[in-house]
Amino acid sequence: MGRAPLRPVGTGLAIGPQAPQELLRRALAQALAKLAGQPVSAALCLFSPSLARIAPDAIRQVMRQLSCLRLLVATVPGVITEEGYALGENACAVLLLAPPLGLSPVTAQVQGQTILSMARLEQCRDAWLQRVPRMGFLSGRGTRFWQNAQPVPGPCEALVEGATCLQVAYSPGMRPLNAPLAVSLQEGNLLLRLERYSALPLLAQSLPFSIREEARLPLERLLVGELRPGQSSAVPPQWINIRATDLNRSGLWLERCLAADARAFFALRDPQVAQRDTRMALGAARAGQPAPDFAWVSSSVGRDAAFFSGSDRDHALWQEFFPGVPCIGAYDLAEIAPMQDENRVLRYSKAFYLFSAQTECA
Repeated sequence: MGRAPLRPVGTGLAIGPQAPQELLRRALAQALAKLAGQPVSAALCLFSPSLARIAPDAIRQVMRQLSCLRLLVATVPGVITEEGYALGENACAVLLLAPPLGLSPVTAQVQGQTILSMARLEQCRDAWLQRVPRMGFLSGRGTRFWQNAQPVPGPCEALVEGATCLQVAYSPGMRPLNAPLAVSLQEGNLLLRLERYSALPLLAQSLPFSIREEARLPLERLLVGELRPGQSSAVPPQWINIRATDLNRSGLWLERCLAADARAFFALRDPQVAQRDTRMALGAARAGQPAPDFAWVSSSVGRDAAFFSGSDRDHALWQEFFPGVPCIGAYDLAEIAPMQDENRVLRYSKAFYLFSAQTECA
């Protein structure tokens, strides 16, 4: 029997207390071994935040080592590959691409092709967000980007070349607690009533019994979903955090006010629902096309091992549905995905972007 063809992709992951250069060296060695001598057309290196001060000389050294003129570097809250993940630890994840895959600059002529996009929250303006189809993440102020060895002040983006098949597997992980109701009374960020119901009592009545038994209201897991008039059911709602309760006025303090013409409902970030959503999304992706050559993963920091009480179940499901398929990704503050002809900014979700170097989709 002949050998299976090599994938034009290699990943590496290094976690530990070592200096950034040492973690990068270890991750690169793993990725190069998987390429088995194929030339490197592009590289992506992700570092955890504490490694933000990696020296430009180290980046230039990697470019010389790989004979590669296209290198993207970013610092993120946490990193993911098919072999593991790290959040809150020193880590380095590496993706190496070989022809026909690659990463190229985004120009004004790019139309219809999906762009790998990385930005800080304050850099995500609508003109940039909607110019082309995007996949990627938004992170905090501590995030830094480099293209080759040059710092990038604005969003960092690249066209994924040679990838002719792309599918997005999206897992929201939200459990709706009540039907959407019209916003009838709010004062600034204080939500007082949905239709004729006072907000706080309505939330309390909508909670599952297991949550009602808890000693405190888990506001970090509860959200308000906002639906605008005419919004398609295929488009996720805008998720709004609940900051505090107002017992005196039976209201809820939100991170922002709702649109006056919106409908709203309460939802719970639920680990079991998240696992179900991920299983369904990855199952559909596996049925819809041949095994991809690699995937990019955007994961909310709220979908980490702690959310699943021990280990990242989303990651385990990736290994179950796509064993051995390389992936790289980041834990972030918001996810970007193209949906219904628009780029959507998502929250508390997991999104898998599947790429194939095949010339035709099944």
